[in-house]
Amino acid sequence: MQQRKDRRFKQWSRTVIKALPQGQDPLGQAETNAFTYDLSLGGARIYSVEPFEVGTLLRLHIELARTRETVSLEGRVKWLKRNDAENIFEIGVEFHHTTSHTVMSLMKNLHNGQH
Repeated sequence: MQQRKDRRFKQWSRTVIKALPQGQDPLGQAETNAFTYDLSLGGARIYSVEPFEVGTLLRLHIELARTRETVSLEGRVKWLKRNDAENIFEIGVEFHHTTSHTVMSLMKNLHNGQH
C-alpha cells in the first residue's frame, strides 16, 4: 500500500473546478461545482458530477471548511473513480503550490485546533 506524504483531514469544502486549456482545446471546460474531501497539503479527493481525465491540469477554488478562507491553486488529476451508488466521480488531485500564502492558508485550516 502506498504511503501518503502528508496527513489527510476529513472535511467537506465547497470547490469550483476548471480544467486548464490543453492542446486542441484552447478554452478548457466550463467551471464545475464540486466538494473537496480528504484534504492535505499535497492534494485532495474531490467529488464531482463531471469527470476529469487523469493527467488533466485543474484550477481549483476551495472554500476551506474551518477558516472559510478561499484558496486558489492548481493541481493535476492523478486518478479517477466512478461512484455508481452516488452517481458521482471521485477524483484524486495532487496540488501544485504556487505561493507560500496558499500553503499557509491550507496549514491554518488543516491544523487549527488539531493536537
